[in-house]
Amino acid sequence: MKDINIMFLLRTIIRFVPIILLVWVGVSALDMDGFTRAVWTPRDQSPFIHGLRPTSRVEASGNAIRLTGDPVYLSVSPPGDYERAIVKLWFRSNQQPMVELGATVNALAGQILLYPIWHQTLEHISWPSIREGDIVLYQRVPKYIDVSDFLDAPPELSRIATYHAELPETKTLPASWMQGATASLTSASLRGFHEFVTVTDGKDVVLDIVYMDMNRNPGADPVTVRVYQSGRLLFEKTIKDDGVEADTNASLGQQKLHIAVEKPAAGIVKVELNANADVYWREIRLSLPKMTFLSNVTVGDEVGYLSTPRAVMLFTDAQHLTVFTRHAEGVQKVTVGDEVVDVAVPHERYQVESRTAGLSSVRIPRGDVVLVTDGLLAFSESAFFDPFPVRLDDRTDLEKLNVDYVLARYQSPKKEDDWLVAEAAFDLPSLERERAIGPHGEPVGRAESLRFVVSAPRIGDRDASVEVARIEVEFEREPRGFADVFRILLSKLKGTRI
Repeated sequence: MKDINIMFLLRTIIRFVPIILLVWVGVSALDMDGFTRAVWTPRDQSPFIHGLRPTSRVEASGNAIRLTGDPVYLSVSPPGDYERAIVKLWFRSNQQPMVELGATVNALAGQILLYPIWHQTLEHISWPSIREGDIVLYQRVPKYIDVSDFLDAPPELSRIATYHAELPETKTLPASWMQGATASLTSASLRGFHEFVTVTDGKDVVLDIVYMDMNRNPGADPVTVRVYQSGRLLFEKTIKDDGVEADTNASLGQQKLHIAVEKPAAGIVKVELNANADVYWREIRLSLPKMTFLSNVTVGDEVGYLSTPRAVMLFTDAQHLTVFTRHAEGVQKVTVGDEVVDVAVPHERYQVESRTAGLSSVRIPRGDVVLVTDGLLAFSESAFFDPFPVRLDDRTDLEKLNVDYVLARYQSPKKEDDWLVAEAAFDLPSLERERAIGPHGEPVGRAESLRFVVSAPRIGDRDASVEVARIEVEFEREPRGFADVFRILLSKLKGTRI
């Protein structure tokens, strides 16, 4: 009798073991708890994390991968339908003052969502600090008791540097911003996309623009002008292509655009001139005194517009400028402050660092030059104004700029043995999907992979590097119940996708 009971028990176990294993595998695959972790190291590859690319910007370094270029991309294939991903990076910075971790939102528009994970200035700053949530305020001399106090009554903007943090828009407009003659740009032709800011005390914002479609490249050349205030779109107008989509190198003539935004609120207004490189902005006349361009300006050539090129004068508060031309006709000597920059080779980039804070003049004898800066630019001293705090980046010198406060959204990385460990969280529905990258750099599968980014600005220029030893991606969503499991199985049987 005892032997029979034992045999019955063994048969029962043998029958149920496959069922138990099947249920366990099914529950694991369906991820009932809503959490999955994927891990990658240089020696332990992951089916979900496809390594750091392009290979020209990375190299092996013992148990790590050394990043020597910027940016470096990480292709990740989620193992299911998840709502959130936390990316953790084990890294070490070698002479690289700033590292950020991000994800691609729109590759075509160059839109990348970046989070700070390492900033040398903030790690080494000795100023007293106060923290409120994920915002930290550093003060050269303590004055404010908390971050809210600072935001309610900030000092003048030139004394503040910000890093991934924003100040509330100023409620008090300096009287000097509203004084002087109306601003205009008639001394230069600008090529392609540009954006500038102005300021109003409630007066209408009126723009009269003259532009030309030079038809130098095949394809349509529409023009869109947008006007924003406090992130809100006040005005938008699109003009279709002139009807010539061939690369004829000939324009149908000047086109005019009149824009009027009536009764805006007092404050800063941003204007976007959206167009490709076939479009040249020949004249911009504004009804207000200030017109300051943001960061970059492409001063176009005058071919097909004027018989001879003309000299262009700008004014900028940038501390670092990159100057280059795309054409042999643009080779010339550009003067920045008291420094002469010999732009001798097309496409070669020439770096200039301002010796002092404040405005510097930029003289371009023949136009046809691109200026990439870390500041603002205007085409006359009277049109220049700066409604922004100092932007803290990898080259900002707080002492040189007389900055007394730094407001940052920043958390120092943790330390684990010889490595720094930082993380950033991303909402997956907002991120762009792409095809995964195979072992030889080829795209594989459907467009379901995410492209994360490790950004180390100007890492190659300073012969620096960032070593990465380990990457973890934690995928999260709401836990599933058995009703959810039944619904998923039913949808799979029907051939649909959840």
